[in-house]
Amino acid sequence: MIKAPKLYLKRKDIPIESLYDMLEETGEEQAAGVYRKGISEKDPKTRSTTLKKINHNDYPEVNSILENMTNIWDGTLNPKDYYVGEYNYLKYGKGDHFTKHIDHIKITGDNSSGRIFSTSTIIKMSDDLKGGDFVIWDNLNTPHQISLEVGETIFFSSTTPHQINPVIQGEREVLVAWIYKKLDNV
Repeated sequence: MIKAPKLYLKRKDIPIESLYDMLEETGEEQAAGVYRKGISEKDPKTRSTTLKKINHNDYPEVNSILENMTNIWDGTLNPKDYYVGEYNYLKYGKGDHFTKHIDHIKITGDNSSGRIFSTSTIIKMSDDLKGGDFVIWDNLNTPHQISLEVGETIFFSSTTPHQINPVIQGEREVLVAWIYKKLDNV
């Protein structure tokens, strides 16, 4: 029997208290963009949410937990070969969504490997939240709706298609982080 490739991990490794100060971060909130041909552009039909850039270097303990998930994903991977390269703090309110997409972005001229793994951790959600579900597609193009609780992280390959369904009511706030592979010359 052929083993199907792993689609995602769902974990509660990050102490949620370590993320609460992100709620108070003073970074500028802005409409989130969509990367196309190396450029970020606003396209509310594809993605409507606000984002706040968070300095990932301010959270070394969270980075370490996320990097260690590479070895949980695949026991042959050494977490020391990977690093968290960026964070986005996203707020989804009524009507906000992100249509089916992948996260792997290779920036031309950068010494980076591009995004290898993606993570999304629920920091906060309102009691009246309806919609806003995380959906991920397997290699047969079958969608899987994933329920996440506050404090849960989903970890998956950055080349895996996924989306956030429209929020019908309430709001959800998440930390999205991307993990890169270290290159010899980095």
